[in-house]
Amino acid sequence: MYDIKIINGKIVDGTGKKAFAADLAINGDKIAAIGDLSNEEAKKVIDAKGKVVSPGFIDFHTHSDYTILFDQRSCSRVYAGVTLLVIGNCGIGLAPIRDERKQDLINYLQTRIVGTVNAPLFLDWNTEAEYFQYIEKNPPAVNVAAYCAQGALRIDEMGFAQGEATPEQLEHMKEKLAQAMKDGAIGMTTGLVYMPGAYTGKEELAELCKAMAPYGGYYCTHMRDEGDFELDAIDEAIYIAKNGGVPLHISHLKISGSLNSGNLEKVFDKIHQAQAEGLEVTYDAYPYNAGMTSLGAFMPPWIFEGGVPKLVERLKVPELREKAKHDIINGVPGWQNFYAIVGYDWNKPAICSVNQEHNKWMEGVTIAAAAEKAGKDVFDFVFDLLIDENGKIQVTAPGMEQSTVDYIIAEPNTMIGSDSCDFANDGILNYGKPHPRAYGTTGIIFREFVREKGLITVEDAVRKMTSLPAKRLGFADERGTLKEGYYADVLIFDADTFGDLATYANPKQYSVGMDTVIVNGQIAMENGVQLEDVHAGRVLRNKCSR
Repeated sequence: MYDIKIINGKIVDGTGKKAFAADLAINGDKIAAIGDLSNEEAKKVIDAKGKVVSPGFIDFHTHSDYTILFDQRSCSRVYAGVTLLVIGNCGIGLAPIRDERKQDLINYLQTRIVGTVNAPLFLDWNTEAEYFQYIEKNPPAVNVAAYCAQGALRIDEMGFAQGEATPEQLEHMKEKLAQAMKDGAIGMTTGLVYMPGAYTGKEELAELCKAMAPYGGYYCTHMRDEGDFELDAIDEAIYIAKNGGVPLHISHLKISGSLNSGNLEKVFDKIHQAQAEGLEVTYDAYPYNAGMTSLGAFMPPWIFEGGVPKLVERLKVPELREKAKHDIINGVPGWQNFYAIVGYDWNKPAICSVNQEHNKWMEGVTIAAAAEKAGKDVFDFVFDLLIDENGKIQVTAPGMEQSTVDYIIAEPNTMIGSDSCDFANDGILNYGKPHPRAYGTTGIIFREFVREKGLITVEDAVRKMTSLPAKRLGFADERGTLKEGYYADVLIFDADTFGDLATYANPKQYSVGMDTVIVNGQIAMENGVQLEDVHAGRVLRNKCSR
């Protein structure tokens, strides 16, 4: 007798193969059988008539490192059909970190990924292994796989010092990266538009990659530029991976700035050339033409040296404010200028979350409009807000032409990542006015790109969020496909109605049309309603660490 039997569904197995009619059975945490199971008994039978049965979706790029600890339900993910989160992205993560550097990292994390959540940040661990153990003692509703973040590595060793690491410092970082891989990390990420990634050269990064090569790791990068100098940034990323002896994965592939949209084919030409020369290159993207980042990312790199307290201190000095304004308007060599990305127009970025109660009126308001209401010059407003909020401000800003988004999403080998934290419509994660991608990434793929635009098929969409990322993560022989003996991360949804409701004006809306979500054989959502006490998620480690 099976534990669960799903009958009358259309199997979309994740490989891209056309949907086919079959039943699916689960025993324990594994898929036990697929086929005609009409004569087989089960403790629980789910009728999926008229619905798709697919593998659980993998959100390939998230910043849920803390939010899975604050709220184990992962509500915005479960309603989106996500059963695996990839964390530690863009070079920022929660380990490794020595005790004396913890406050430096916490200060920075508040500006980057959880700046306005109403909860104190903590780092009750030093190593990747200890972080994983903490998650396992407090399991989330969905699975988690984690990178070792180069930003945390460098903060642990060097704080926010500019310049090259000494040979001794580099050796220490290599040792800790190798240990993180042994502990289960899947690779190393960088965020080269952020600090301390922006302080790090390509030779240092290539040397770090060499330390993880023996463990099957790969180099995952938020490149140094995604706008005017993106082609140079791709060359750098390829150089790092090649010289480090590891595959390359490009995070949230995009072409920022309307004037750069003509570089789209050149970007893919460089990727295809590197692949032809033997380098494994993969990439993910989010299906929106606007991104989200910290307001601090609009500041020139020098202002962050020494960490967030130094940022605040410098912004109080009139001469340094003028220098910062000059650099934001005119640029700094080697720095991706977010102000240039938004067309030098403060009417485009909108404030999505702040920490101070007296600033909450700003959420959802553009920076220019907020400055006008505050009666301030817009640059003075930005600097004063960073001081007042201690850098804890997140903004959304348009960055791409929609035609560019369409092209990238339609590319056969594009994986899908939301580039977001978990949110919920109640409790501690109900805050701010987030980017709609935190709720709607998987749903918009089906509503807009499958049904409305016809750019991809249902089978394509499922593959982009299941077997394709599972292969890159190294889990292709156990997850990401509906196959006997694989772990039972399974969805049942209506392909004609599953979609997003989240908008920029009203982002906190769960996707609709998802009927059932099963994580490691346990039902986490039934009849469209999350079972909030089911926390069946696991930490998934790379194979070399098992």
